[in-house]
Amino acid sequence: MSRGVIAIIGAAGQMGRETALALIEAAPGHGLRLLDINSSALDEAFSGHRSDRVETARLDLTQPDALRRALHGAALVIHCAGPFHKTAGSVRAICIDLGIDYLDIDDDVESTLEGFALHERARDAGVGLFVGHGASPGFTNMLALDLMRRLHEPQDVEVAWTVGDEGKTELGRAVAEHTMHIGAGPCLTWRDGRRITHQSFAASQVFPMGQALGNYRLYEAAHPEPVTLPWSFPHLRSASCWGGLHPQAQNGLLRGLAMAQAEGRLSMDEACGFLQAVMRDDFGSLAGWRAGLAGMIGQVRRGETDWGALLGLLWNGLRGVHGPTLSGMAARVTGRRGDETWVLTRQCAARQPGGFLDTMATITGRSAAAFALMILGGEKRTGFLPPELWADPGSFFARCAQLGGPSSAPVVGPVIETRQMKAAP
Repeated sequence: MSRGVIAIIGAAGQMGRETALALIEAAPGHGLRLLDINSSALDEAFSGHRSDRVETARLDLTQPDALRRALHGAALVIHCAGPFHKTAGSVRAICIDLGIDYLDIDDDVESTLEGFALHERARDAGVGLFVGHGASPGFTNMLALDLMRRLHEPQDVEVAWTVGDEGKTELGRAVAEHTMHIGAGPCLTWRDGRRITHQSFAASQVFPMGQALGNYRLYEAAHPEPVTLPWSFPHLRSASCWGGLHPQAQNGLLRGLAMAQAEGRLSMDEACGFLQAVMRDDFGSLAGWRAGLAGMIGQVRRGETDWGALLGLLWNGLRGVHGPTLSGMAARVTGRRGDETWVLTRQCAARQPGGFLDTMATITGRSAAAFALMILGGEKRTGFLPPELWADPGSFFARCAQLGGPSSAPVVGPVIETRQMKAAP
């Protein structure tokens, strides 16, 4: 692909900012057009980076003519402004009309399915729709693909993520809405070679996250990987995504809050407002606490955590005390190698402050930047393209390491191989 301008929508947000900063450093041959509805946030984030190569501009995604003008002439559009089930459709349509390749960090199942429907239209227009290229989905897909390639017949694929306590945080509305959907929304997954739907965060299991997390309880989450992986590899028997928060009692709080919103006991504004308040160490509403406490008590009663963890979370919350950030991503694939069944697992390497794995924003933004560099420097591809359909895991992990910040630590750990013993007759 020839060099040109990279337009980043939502550049002032946490993940868009990380994407932009990574590309400012790593793509010196490309211009950067940084777009966001929040002009003051753009100024704050990029005032020291403006040059003939880096420009910023206000963009309201609800104005189609302004969006078309802002994207005109770009070589690649990177869309980081969620919630994607509300924003992705118009951006993708204009990119197809203008013949511009498109990449996003979409983690919504609904808008991922909408991307499927655009496959032929994008292919006919000569446009690549690179959907779901952040942390999860994105990085997780590369972990899974890396393991799948090590087996003759991969059968069951699981990806996993944990978001740790990052301290006092200003949580964006789009992220809050997505979190509510994960906590109790419909979960489209792949079982026995077909799609089924049940409720997100209803099922749980202990997953080998490695590092400080160890074997950690996660919940089946409504995420795009169980949608795109079977689309790319229809022979898979199952595909699922497991996610959760650390510390553990936060999962109960989220579940209770999301269930209250799903059942109409809280409006989306009330649920998101409470979650945003708690994340910035404010008390939040009594209605929000009633829902959250009910979820945490239910989690204890199901044996998913204990009373000590629940009371510890509440006590630390009252004091504004935050523990270490324990985040991670992993994948596990079961399948055949010759006439034996093997289970392969791989996890992210240890977190380094300031490094690639520092926060969910850094790993999402830098993953998006790594994928973008591979697209800009690679062969032309068209149609709907989830990460596992086109990207090479080794090349991707190498790109990620180059964007890792001050830390030179690897971004992935070794592959753990376990032969599954045959059942006794």
